[in-house]
Order: sequence, then C-alpha cells, then structure tokens
Amino acid sequence: MSFEYTGEWIMEEFALGRGFEVGTLSNLVFGREIPKLVLKRNKPVLEVAESPALVRPSNVRQLYHTLSRQQADAQACKAAREFLDASLLEAARLPEGLPAELNELQRVLEKRAATLSRDYRAYLKDRHKGQPRRYFNHQSHALHFLQAIAPTRMVEGAWLYGFLRFWRDAQYAPLCKIYLKSLGEGREQCNQVRLYQHMLDSNGCQQWQQMDEQYYVQGLIRLALGHHVEEYLPEIIGFNLGYEQVSLPMLIAAYELSELDVQPHYFTLHATEDDACIASAIRLLQPLLQNAASEEERLALMQRVNNGYKLNQLGMNIDDIVASFDLQQAFLAVMQPRAAFIERVYRIDCMERGIRGRWPDSLPLVSLMQHLCNEGWMQGETLAQTRLWQTMERGGILPNGYEAQVLNDWFGKAEEYCKRLAYVDTQHLTSVEERMPEVVHAEQPSLDSVSTASSQDEVMACVISLMSPQMHHTQEGLKAARVYKSILEKGSELYSQHYAFFLMRQAE
Repeated sequence: MSFEYTGEWIMEEFALGRGFEVGTLSNLVFGREIPKLVLKRNKPVLEVAESPALVRPSNVRQLYHTLSRQQADAQACKAAREFLDASLLEAARLPEGLPAELNELQRVLEKRAATLSRDYRAYLKDRHKGQPRRYFNHQSHALHFLQAIAPTRMVEGAWLYGFLRFWRDAQYAPLCKIYLKSLGEGREQCNQVRLYQHMLDSNGCQQWQQMDEQYYVQGLIRLALGHHVEEYLPEIIGFNLGYEQVSLPMLIAAYELSELDVQPHYFTLHATEDDACIASAIRLLQPLLQNAASEEERLALMQRVNNGYKLNQLGMNIDDIVASFDLQQAFLAVMQPRAAFIERVYRIDCMERGIRGRWPDSLPLVSLMQHLCNEGWMQGETLAQTRLWQTMERGGILPNGYEAQVLNDWFGKAEEYCKRLAYVDTQHLTSVEERMPEVVHAEQPSLDSVSTASSQDEVMACVISLMSPQMHHTQEGLKAARVYKSILEKGSELYSQHYAFFLMRQAE
C-alpha cells in the first residue's frame, strides 16, 4: 500500500485531528435510559490512594499483546484491572495535574499551551543558531525511538473502544466520535494505526514487538482502560484530555526526525502548537460533575479525572526513551542472533591460519567481537567492504532496516567502540526468541458472521468487534468504522438493523 503525502493533506489532518467538535447528536432517537457509569466504582481513588501499592503483572509485554490481539479472557481482564489500579495509585502521587475547579481548567491549559509555544520557539531559535540536535545523535537513534514508542502508538484510541457498545446512548456519542477520529472515520489515509504501521515499515522498524518490558507500560494503560470503561469513565475523560495536550518533547522529536530523513507525517496529527480540544473536554466534564450528589462526591470525581489525566505521564516518556538508547548495546543486540554463525567462520579461519586458541566451546559475545576487532574484521572503506559484513552476506544473515542502520552508525565510530567492548555489561541482553511474544491466534471477527437474517444486536456486535484495536486498521475494520459513523449520524435503531449489513458489503 502506497501513501502520498501532500501539504494540503497534512493541513487537512491538522484540521481534522485538532479541531474536532464533540457535541451531542441532535438527531439521535435512541432510548434515554442512560446507565450512570460514573458512579459504578464504590471507592473513589481519593481513598484508595492511601492504601498499599498494588503489585503490577510480572509480564507487562505479554499482557499487552494478550489485550491487543484477542478478546481478553477473565484472567487477562483481572490482571489488566489490577495493573490499572496500581497505575492510578502511582499517578495519584504525581504533582502537576489539573486544577480542582472546572472553571479554572481552561485558564490553566491555555497557560501551559502558551509556555509550550514559547519554549518551542526558543528551541527553534537555538537550532537556527547552530546548536546540535537535542535528542538524536544519528539515524539509528531516531529509528530506535520509532520502535520504542510503537507499543503506545499502535493502540491509539484504545482507551475509548469499550464505549462503542453504548451506541444507543447519546451521552457517550462524543466519546465514540473521538474514537472514530483515531480510526480516521474509516479512511485509510487518516487511520492513526495504519499511518504508524506504514512509517515503521518504510523505515525497517518491524521488530517493535520485541522491545523490552519498560516500553509497554503506557500502551498497556490504554488497553486496560478500554477493557474497563464502565468502572473508569472519569479517569478516561481525564486521560483523553491529557493525551490531547501536546508536549514540547514531541514537537522537538518530530522536528529532529524530519532532519534525519525520517518523515514524521504521523506526528503532524499530534505535534501542533495550537490545541483546540479544551472546549470539548469541558463539555465532557460538565455532565460528569453534574451527576455528583454532593460537593464531596464532586471533588472525588474531579480527583479521579485528575488521576486519569496524570496516567499519561507513566511509563517511558520521550526523554527516557532517548536516554535509553546506547549504540554499543544496540550493536551487540544486532550481532547476538548472528554470533554462532560468525564464530564458526572465525574458528575455521583461525585453524586455516594455524592458530590454536584455547577457547571455550562458545565464546562470549563481547569476547568474540573483541577478537574480530583485533583481527581487522571491522576495517574497510565502507561497511560493505568489511570482513564482518561480507561474512554475514555469504551466510545469508545480513541485517536490514533499523539493524543495518545500527551497524552503519557503529562502523562510523568502530575504532572508538572496539576499545570499549571489554567494559560493556551484557547481562540484560536476551535473545530474540526469549523476547518474542507468545501469539495466541484467536478467531477473528468477519463480515461473514452476519447475514440479512441477523438481529440488530448481532449486526452491531460484529461492527464493533471489527473496530477493536487489533482489527480497526484492516480493510474490514475501516469499512466497519464507516458503518458505525453512519449509524451515529442517522440516529436510528431501525437503520442499524436493516441497513448496516448492506453498507458493509456495498462497493467502495
């Protein structure tokens, strides 16, 4: 699939992504028996925050993949709930949240936006004066960043997915429409996950699913919220408000990605100085707080909104991700799965030259690389001329994409890095096989599961399942998003029952 990016298209995305109005739908004629999801939790976070911290799941990455790839079972949902409660306890202890009074919200957010604008302009001024990049030293550093934030970006909007099943209730139409915006309203060129996948593919960054545990925390928060919308409506509204606030690090990262020929078209959906979502957030918060029976309950609800807002700060932030990259470690990680073959070739070479080293059965990775450096395997005018590269080429184990860029950047400073190999700590290095997620292939929903004889609930259940985080960027998922949008706009149960099935099958 090819994408063409034009200036007009990007400007359209700025308008669509940032200027979205989320009012209630005047022509909805659904039932008005609205369940009060807000009050479903017995204990506000205000009280829970004083209790001991809950234990997070031991395998964040595995739980992330379980929630994102299939319909979660009861055990996974329970683990997600425990993870979410622990995360909210952590968020409650963070400073810098929302004001306690709703009428102060717009002023505070506008002040933060003004500060952001000033700081970003100061950054640009410094760069124009010749200051170096703040984040990325070389292209492999930038590509590592793309992979490191992929677990978060590949579940965009997931925290709102659970609201789709309340399609009859006009109260939740704004939240459903925000989710639809993440899906591009069924347009492939606007679907955020589709766009990010294209950026990963075009830059050779397909191995993001093998990242370390620490990079999955924020993505798991998003998935966990989406699986428990009935219990965490205030937190979700707060989280969505925090998500919409552009950060200075993201603006800087997008600017520097562009400098390194990593076209950041995806980030134009987020990296803009002007934030048009404040009014929409207030419109969502007002009815939420009006449901409170007392001032104490209103304050507790506002605190829950605040804690949801601060959930955006958990996990690896941009500064942490940038600092986590080490080119020497990245080089060793690329060489590790190829080490066995390279070592065999090296031993044969040594025997042919009459060298009988007293080696163990298998050389440690760092020792092997040190031997190769000493023997001149890293020398050459270009990387392709080195003995190391030529050996991997003959063995059919050449790296590509991100991994090839790591080797290329490392080769540019090979003399320096070879001297430091003996001091590298490799305890944290794990094999690709150990880090690969266990994939459970659950039965995927399909349009074939419904027919003209299907009931209204069956049709809508199929449409909604196709709009799940693991499906919405597929062709069937994109069509389902268009159907769901049409049903919201029509505001008729009769429409959903009689026409949704045919809409899903009509020609493009």
